[in-house]
Amino acid sequence: MHDPFAPKQLEFITNATKKWNLAHGSVRSGKTVCTVFAFMHAVYNCPDSKIYIVGHTFDTAYRNVVRMLMESEEMALFRPFCSWSGKKLTFKDKIITVLGAKDEGAVGNFQGLTMSLVYCDEMTLYPDSIIDMIDSRLSMPHSKGYAAMNPSHPKHKVKQWIDRAELGDNNYYALHFTLEDTPYVNQEYKNRIRDSSSGIFHKRNYLGLWCLAEGAIFDFFDPKIYVVPRAPAAAEYFIAGIDYGASNPFCCLVIGVNTGKNAQTGKQMWVEAEYYWDHKKKERQKTNTEMADDVELFLEPYGVKQIYIDPSAASFKSDLRKRGMHTVDANNEVEEGIYTLTSEMKRGFVKIVSGCTNLIREIESYVWDSKASEKGYDEPLKRDDHAIDALRYIVHTHKVNVYDPYKEKPAVDKYMRYNINTFDTSKDPLRGQRGRSF
Repeated sequence: MHDPFAPKQLEFITNATKKWNLAHGSVRSGKTVCTVFAFMHAVYNCPDSKIYIVGHTFDTAYRNVVRMLMESEEMALFRPFCSWSGKKLTFKDKIITVLGAKDEGAVGNFQGLTMSLVYCDEMTLYPDSIIDMIDSRLSMPHSKGYAAMNPSHPKHKVKQWIDRAELGDNNYYALHFTLEDTPYVNQEYKNRIRDSSSGIFHKRNYLGLWCLAEGAIFDFFDPKIYVVPRAPAAAEYFIAGIDYGASNPFCCLVIGVNTGKNAQTGKQMWVEAEYYWDHKKKERQKTNTEMADDVELFLEPYGVKQIYIDPSAASFKSDLRKRGMHTVDANNEVEEGIYTLTSEMKRGFVKIVSGCTNLIREIESYVWDSKASEKGYDEPLKRDDHAIDALRYIVHTHKVNVYDPYKEKPAVDKYMRYNINTFDTSKDPLRGQRGRSF
């Protein structure tokens, strides 16, 4: 019978008794499981129902926390006592309210509340004003907060709490997690996160460090590796991405996709060709109609399946649709998109044909904005990024159905599940019951 928790998770559960109890570090390191477990034990002993679960949005709070409690084997200890109705979670005789904290507009969700207990998922994504509001709501002698987060910039408000915990402030308890701290994650997944990320993403997602976004974003880019003289395989289909610019440069990229179904080489994607129009350098600004005509002519030889474009380019999408082209609103989350793009490139899934000179030039000069980093924001410098944006739209939004001719591989991003031994403490009201954990 395996231990129910990794040693680092047990350490958190045992010591999470302060006003704020913070688990921080790399992705998939077991932070959510142990923080939710500690939170739910506190819920059992709470004298009232002034209890809240907070997420970046209501949906993420439901998906990451509530569904874990209601559906996963890992929380089987609590599941028989939980029910979900009307956007509220009931645990025995306690009612837990779920809230979102996406932006400044959500501050009204917290005004006037008194919190006995709060669980904060993805806390580094909240605005500082909401973090301050939540902190001020923990006003009862028994009030406690529990939070799990991936690291952000070193000037973040929560990082200040972590620093206070390390200096011995009795209001804060913090524990740092790395991916290697959990034995319950498939080693193949650990290796992939270690080897496919670079720069800030490697430091934060694999090492779990709080660090600034600085320097070259594609710091690993070597033209000898990522630039090819011609398409590496026959495309099963083509897709395209557009970064629309009325006064800034306009870019359309064509990407070839091979799933490996016929070649049995695994997934391959490559940038086949680019259309790039710089209004200023060309000294002529084209109309939407002219640009749509150019795109139609440029894409005609490829029989493009889908065109991924920024959702804000509504009028240009309309022009393309009038020509019978299938447009799809791209996921334009910048930081997440950059992570996906750099990860896919490092894993060897994205190549660039040498004729795409503007894209290659932009990749080699793409850097983090140092001024934004000083202010606590992770943003690329908005300069020469139009081809990169078009590529990001495609790679971050389009999901390739990978063909494996040999076997169905297990999902490497899922934890391996083990039976749980009895979690037993002298004050555990649910002692003797079994559950599961990562």
